[in-house]
Amino acid sequence: MHKLKFVFLLALLVTSAMANTPEDQATKGFSVWRFIEPITCGVCETMIGGFASALLSSTSIKVFEKLVSYVVQLFMDSYQAEIISDAYVRVVMENLKVKTFEPHYLCEILLPACGSRAHKYKVQTREEFEERILADKPDYIQDNNFINNLYEEIELDVQAGNDRETILMYQFSDLHWNMEYTEGASNNCGEIVCCKPNQRPPTKESEVAGKWGDYKCDANPKILPLLRHVFDETGEPDLIMWTGDNPDHSIVKDPTVSTNATVTITKIIEEHSPDTTIFPIHGNHEFDPMNVQDFSLEQDPVIEIVANSWKHWMTKEANEQYRKQTFYSMMANDHPDTTEEFKRKMGKTRIIGYNSQNCYIYNFFTIGQESDPMHQLEWLENLLRQMEIDGEIAIFIGHISPGTSDCISEVSSRLRAIFDRFQHIIRLNLFGHTHREEYEVIRSVKDKKPIGVNYLTPSMTTLTDHNPSFRVITLDAETKLPLKMKTYTFDIVEANKNDAHAFFKEDHEMTQEYGMKDLSPQSFLDLSKRFMDEEDLSLIYSRNMFAGGPGSLVGKGCNAHCRRLFSCRTSNSVFSDSRKCMHWRDMTDVWVLESYLFDFMNGRWVSNN
Repeated sequence: MHKLKFVFLLALLVTSAMANTPEDQATKGFSVWRFIEPITCGVCETMIGGFASALLSSTSIKVFEKLVSYVVQLFMDSYQAEIISDAYVRVVMENLKVKTFEPHYLCEILLPACGSRAHKYKVQTREEFEERILADKPDYIQDNNFINNLYEEIELDVQAGNDRETILMYQFSDLHWNMEYTEGASNNCGEIVCCKPNQRPPTKESEVAGKWGDYKCDANPKILPLLRHVFDETGEPDLIMWTGDNPDHSIVKDPTVSTNATVTITKIIEEHSPDTTIFPIHGNHEFDPMNVQDFSLEQDPVIEIVANSWKHWMTKEANEQYRKQTFYSMMANDHPDTTEEFKRKMGKTRIIGYNSQNCYIYNFFTIGQESDPMHQLEWLENLLRQMEIDGEIAIFIGHISPGTSDCISEVSSRLRAIFDRFQHIIRLNLFGHTHREEYEVIRSVKDKKPIGVNYLTPSMTTLTDHNPSFRVITLDAETKLPLKMKTYTFDIVEANKNDAHAFFKEDHEMTQEYGMKDLSPQSFLDLSKRFMDEEDLSLIYSRNMFAGGPGSLVGKGCNAHCRRLFSCRTSNSVFSDSRKCMHWRDMTDVWVLESYLFDFMNGRWVSNN
């Protein structure tokens, strides 16, 4: 057995030393490789096949389920441990068998031990995708300044004394309703979600859940009606973008439970604001169990429930598309709850509801995907090409932003290429998920110029160490570009002390807060560069990430490593680029390790020859 291992390792070393592509090997002519390759490849496939059969067998899966359940019980009750084990272990292991530990894939693509042999798989490289999609990029956007130039034109028009018509937009994300939130319950109950009745009681004052909310628990539904105060202050919004994650963080295996918060909130909105124009998209927590979406289902029960709940906010065509494909697009002025004034303002603007489950590393079904889950990127490209022909522009909404550490780089890099090619069409990108107020500069593929911005809105939930927040965005009606972006927050500490402070108030506006000329991509890239040298500015950004909650670095300082992290993460929309910028070989950052591991497990996109 030891000799077999030695042969296997020797073969891999020879493979690396000789050639990694058939083209390279072809140039070497007659060589020892022609004799050793069949042995190398055969040994690799045999060993990987045996390993996969043993490790990923049904018996092994049951063993791992028991092991995971035992480990999780060290931290929480047995009921939750069984749910976690049952929900995820089988999905992970069965999908590892499909792709990562499929012998041909591992030996041909990841190792590559089978060089010039006829391959079962053909790699679909990012570079090939980028080259193809950018091949017909219009001349007038070749300088990658289209959006920056629009901001310059707006400024010149304002300086000339002209009034720009505007659109008032709200964005809410990550409500994470704890529908059983109980004042006085414990925030340290030993379960995944605390602050509920019939749990382990608090043992000290700091564990007692407050009246309006608690930094260690999901959101108290009592705060939602308080939004009416902001509506009265700003005026009724023209439209609302609602970007997912509405249930609490419990792990359940019942679609009626995982979607209950979404359905309930929808009903409340309909009851109190029946004429509000809302464009929604789901997050990762609506699924049962949370995070995982099985792409092979012809009809997902979660999407079916949510689509039925949201059908009055979509055209019949868009709702049907959402049910079948789990993503959708529709013209804004076709919304069932719109006024003639809204239709005039929105013009030829299309809303694209993007399902970000295709890139989420904790959606373990992505591990078994050969390429483009749900064919969503293919759909998006085709849609944008038709929009280009029809003279439409887009507002893009999703839950998980491409540049976060838990979005697979195979997807985010291709999205960047799409955003590059269609930078003149997509005017606004709105996301949530991280619970923090953040942004990512979208850079062009070739010259790395700033061409767009991904906006991550802060969460309405308090988990973790976060004040409930949302955004009020003023759009330029003509271009649909954001002119002002205000954050409204709810101070949990002050509200729990005194009901008189229980309201949402304006906290800051981005251009004023950071001394920015405007909200152009170039202005955001300039801001990212400033983080590298200005600690005070980085601390302001950290404070706003948590909406003034205790999770920020205020009072703790932000050293050179901290400032580089802020600069790198905000100046890239692909996390593998952020890793390089942060000198990712320093494996002390758990998020860098996590990102690298899942990028490797997902390997590369391939087609089956």
